[in-house]
Amino acid sequence: MKIFIGNRTTTSYDFHLCPGENLYNGSKDLNSKYGQLSSLEIDLLNIASGIYATDLAIMRAERENFIRKIEIDIEVVNFHAFDRIKDKLKYALHILSKDNWLLNFTPIDGVKDGEYKWKHEEGAVLLFSGGLDSMAAASDFMENKKNIVLVSHNTHGNRVVDESQKNVHRVLEEFYKNEIKHIRVKVYGRNKGKYSFPEERENTQRTRSFLFLSLAAIVTKRSGFDKIVFMAENGQFAIHLPLNQSRIGPFSTHTADPEFIHIIEEIFKIVLDNPKFEIVNPYLYLTKAEVLAKLPEGLLKKSYLSVTCWMISRIQKHCGYCIPCISRRIALEYNNISFSEYKMDLFNTDLNSLGEDETAKINIIDYLEFITRFQNISPSNKQELLLEFPELMNSSINSELGLQLYNRVSTQSLEVFKKYPKIREIL
Repeated sequence: MKIFIGNRTTTSYDFHLCPGENLYNGSKDLNSKYGQLSSLEIDLLNIASGIYATDLAIMRAERENFIRKIEIDIEVVNFHAFDRIKDKLKYALHILSKDNWLLNFTPIDGVKDGEYKWKHEEGAVLLFSGGLDSMAAASDFMENKKNIVLVSHNTHGNRVVDESQKNVHRVLEEFYKNEIKHIRVKVYGRNKGKYSFPEERENTQRTRSFLFLSLAAIVTKRSGFDKIVFMAENGQFAIHLPLNQSRIGPFSTHTADPEFIHIIEEIFKIVLDNPKFEIVNPYLYLTKAEVLAKLPEGLLKKSYLSVTCWMISRIQKHCGYCIPCISRRIALEYNNISFSEYKMDLFNTDLNSLGEDETAKINIIDYLEFITRFQNISPSNKQELLLEFPELMNSSINSELGLQLYNRVSTQSLEVFKKYPKIREIL
């Protein structure tokens, strides 16, 4: 599939994304906060939003055809800044989506960015999704009285997530009796004039974190901070070991993969001409339950305002049976918090009444089998686990801390499951 991202008229591509037309790149939201964006910032927005929109526009096929081949030609003013990083970016996108990407940058006329002198103000930008982890991270910053700017991304029409981000931001301000700057940016594909966008869209959204980090990088620069972007993601979903062999590759999300974060950090250092630029995940070796425990009790009781389920925009509730919902419920109940927020009460469901091919049954059985692998870790089985999960043998991950993390995931999950006879029967 060949995609063109730019303003010139062309008919030699399978699909054309035109910024300002069928590609809403978020520049309007950022302009309203910071004034006119530079050509480099516009280039970065067009690249990140264009890749994200491409990810949505090209549907995956089934199983062996799940991996896509995508070639993108992108118009940029600052050609040399981006041509230097295209191979790194191609590899970073492969880590995220497991697709095969080919990126070509085409120079166009415009005023190229001059040298930018980064300021040295203390503070950081936090990716604020409206989920439990980003809520806990924002609270962490406020507890330590550190300067923080929240940046959120959402698509047009995703009202549930939009409202969650607003509500979590509101309760944080109310709890800490302090203003917390919150930049909200919408990026999406749409039909406009002669430019179309598919009605049926790919829902995996694997490249969203590249877009999210690009927005945060621009906000970091515009906020006067020197270098820090925080991507708060608990270790279960940052390292994100596949539950079994069938979930390897594009069947698992890699949005906060440590190797991906390292490569994107290198890309931003080059493109933004700031060798000090950093992207930090403070929760890399914490379980979701441990992240949630960082919230003060008053905020913990308000954590029902956060969203976790990737289906929530369609069903208006947490589904209760996707892996993120299972992990969320375990984290909450391990911290003695329980909300009636699930469409399906999976933990109290007779699994024998479900069909063998039902997603809920597959997910909980896969999850139970996975956590029992890490129930007891000893010198004798450690090497076996590393061979079974080679993702842990990565220069961006401390394998020992990773094993300890998943051992605690197992312990905490089993502690919660003790309360549920239907789950105990399966165990």
